[in-house]
Amino acid sequence: MPKRRADWLIGRIAAKSVVAAALANVIPGDWPLRAIELPSGSSGMPYARIAPESGPVAGFAPGERLPISVTISHAEGHALCAATWSEPVDDGSRRTLGIDLGLVEPRSRELVATFFTEDEQRFVRDAPPWERDLRANLIWCAKEAVLKALGLGLTVDTFDLSCRPEAGLADPAEWPLAPADDAWRPFVATCSPGLVPGGGTIRGVWRSFPGFVGALATSSGRALPEGTFWQPGTPPGSIAPGPHQPHVQAKLTR
Repeated sequence: MPKRRADWLIGRIAAKSVVAAALANVIPGDWPLRAIELPSGSSGMPYARIAPESGPVAGFAPGERLPISVTISHAEGHALCAATWSEPVDDGSRRTLGIDLGLVEPRSRELVATFFTEDEQRFVRDAPPWERDLRANLIWCAKEAVLKALGLGLTVDTFDLSCRPEAGLADPAEWPLAPADDAWRPFVATCSPGLVPGGGTIRGVWRSFPGFVGALATSSGRALPEGTFWQPGTPPGSIAPGPHQPHVQAKLTR
């Protein structure tokens, strides 16, 4: 099987499991993976629906789109995916997720200077030599995750977005988006008015895996105002959603 096809299948199989967990978190019951389909929309982003050949599931008809946001990223035979319940918010938009997984590999000074803001460049420069590659790839993944969450991808000027990793772990008392495995760390992305009307910040989380780094962000179609958070949980069901906070499932597989 061609590598690209194999990577695609790995991601889709893993994503189905997190979609089922996110659905079960809101609508308890049996969500068979064979009844969940993850086609790609016109933007290339995946979405979840009941498989057309399946029978009705929990009141959803065959072929009906599910109120779930799902995001998948691939890197070197691995896939990182996340899903959350996603009903329309006040302005009619839906909360969307963005995730990115990257290999921790050397990044040239030219790439850093071309795509990173001055604050991001300083964050990389200030790292001890053994941590410089991790920091450079972390910034790149955080940018991609936020731009995916905004539905833009790498179609905009990367200087319109500056990501700032925060020190320490994502303490649930201060960052209600901290997952259960205590390995995720927070970051803040500052968006320019050219990227998001009025500018604003988006909060996300990142973590390292052996040889990789991943970042996860969310948006309701605009930058989230201060004090608006989401709460990912991994493994599925290990952390209860807070009031008015969607429960995000995340999974790395190979």
